[in-house]
Amino acid sequence: MRDLKGYIMILGAAVCWGLSATAAKAMLNQQVSTLLIVQTRVTFSCLMLLAFYLAFRPHYLRVAAGDLYHFALLGMVGVAGSNFTYYFTIKESTVATAILIQYTAPLLVVGYGALTKEEEFTAGKLAAALLSLAGCFLAVGGYDLGVLKISGIGLVTGVASTFCFAFLNVYTRRVLARYTFWTTVFYSLVFASAMWMVIQPPWTVVSEPVEGRTWGILVLFAVLSILIPHTLYFSGLRFVVPSRAIIASTLEPIVAIVSAALLLGEYLQQLQVVGAAAVIGAIVVLQMRPETGPGGSGRAVVTERADAA
Repeated sequence: MRDLKGYIMILGAAVCWGLSATAAKAMLNQQVSTLLIVQTRVTFSCLMLLAFYLAFRPHYLRVAAGDLYHFALLGMVGVAGSNFTYYFTIKESTVATAILIQYTAPLLVVGYGALTKEEEFTAGKLAAALLSLAGCFLAVGGYDLGVLKISGIGLVTGVASTFCFAFLNVYTRRVLARYTFWTTVFYSLVFASAMWMVIQPPWTVVSEPVEGRTWGILVLFAVLSILIPHTLYFSGLRFVVPSRAIIASTLEPIVAIVSAALLLGEYLQQLQVVGAAAVIGAIVVLQMRPETGPGGSGRAVVTERADAA
């Protein structure tokens, strides 16, 4: 039951991320800048968590100074790194191209787990990773060569987004062995926010020509796209090994294209439906054989120092 609980959390996060992609597109259609959307969703989530912890759960803020670099790596490389490189790739290419490149990350995570022997390597797991990649390819319209175009720098950032996304999955589980997912989520957002402040200082953000109503929407977007899904995903990684988690997360682009079709009136082609079915099939394949090797999904990560002083 532990792995089922983990999968429900992972899939819940993927649904939130997929819906938030549609919400982001709606805001982009209203001329809200991409950088403002990406930065504020992390920063607002961080501030909301900080206010809640200070008021009700101050012990979640306690970490050993010597462990801060773990959170810095997770926040800057995993959270901010994967977001920045992903959105920059979109800028230099298309959404479809960026998604296809980033969602080769499951293959990296499966390979890493096999090489380090941190996970059991199975043919079923590899098949699920390949099936999910093929499903993403069809779902985002990769069969249309006009959609797949990219610049040289876009290819570099696209590959970087793959490694950052893979790193996020692998390293998060390692940090969760020492701290609760509540602490892990918060400090990863702290360092991700710090990185964004270097890229775009706060005074630049507040000078954006944005209406008061839009700021409210950005706060809600932060809850939908970061606060809820990251909490679910980090929590789910306590019960599901990284390779299985990242394959399950490929449900995200499926939710994105379906919600865009329903809410924004975007046309959904038959091959995209086939792709969506393939991704769901990949998630089902993962359930055909439970994890039995090191770090199996049936064994939760043990939090050794949940409330370290």
